[in-house]
Amino acid sequence: METVLEDEVYTCREVILPSLIPVVREPELERETGERRRGRDVLICIDHGPNSKHAFDWAIVHFCRLADTLHLFHVVSS
Repeated sequence: METVLEDEVYTCREVILPSLIPVVREPELERETGERRRGRDVLICIDHGPNSKHAFDWAIVHFCRLADTLHLFHVVSS
């Protein structure tokens, strides 16, 4: 090992590491801008069963946006 002399001057610089925190997008329910401002037509098929209620709730929470128009489709047998 070499000895360090007291009169030597050392320099340092700050190192900026990349952020490991993921960038989170804004929620889909915010008002949209640009091309999609008109919204979409969303068709949801329903009946009187519990699976239909679950499908409706899922579509509202995970798929629909504020500008969308919902159309509920219910077929009745004769």
